[in-house]
Amino acid sequence: MIGVDMNKISKKIAFFIVFLTLLIITGVFIKMTVDTKPPVNTSFPVPGSQVGGLYIQFKDGISESEVKTILQNSNMTVDYRMEYDTNSTDEIYYIMVDKNKITDVRDELGKENNWTKSVPAIKKGNYYIITVYEQATYDKNFLEVLDKYDLQLKRFVWCEIRFYEGSKKWWIPEEEAIRIKNELEQKENIVTVQLSYLYP
Repeated sequence: MIGVDMNKISKKIAFFIVFLTLLIITGVFIKMTVDTKPPVNTSFPVPGSQVGGLYIQFKDGISESEVKTILQNSNMTVDYRMEYDTNSTDEIYYIMVDKNKITDVRDELGKENNWTKSVPAIKKGNYYIITVYEQATYDKNFLEVLDKYDLQLKRFVWCEIRFYEGSKKWWIPEEEAIRIKNELEQKENIVTVQLSYLYP
């Protein structure tokens, strides 16, 4: 009887030892997988979260001095340099459509695939700004639509902002850049602001 009890106890001890061994192996494996992740460098921002500048899309007719005044009156937290009228995109032309006519104009413009860009119209006050492809400006049918709705073809003025500290290029955190972007886009003469990210 004592031999049977010892046998049961030996089996329980053996089972317990096997269980502990598996538990230790699992723990070591989990620790190894956690430790193989690269350490996070908190002293330098994550690539792609550094903004080195802004591309600002202004309405037609804004002068360089007006752009400078708008920028000086905004809450920029770092020095910057501005280049005026630097459009290097295909977003050159636009039309401003009264909010009461937007549906009719969109329907009319939708008949041709090559007239407007597939970006959403931007609401500014009582108007929507619709970006137009350059080839549409030479299309007789497109120009007739403009006449029909008494619309004028306008040209964006793009300005490029580069952040600097002293004489070297600099960057600001993405959160700060988004704050500046949101503030600038509230200005009447600014259509959109795009962030220019730095990548290693």
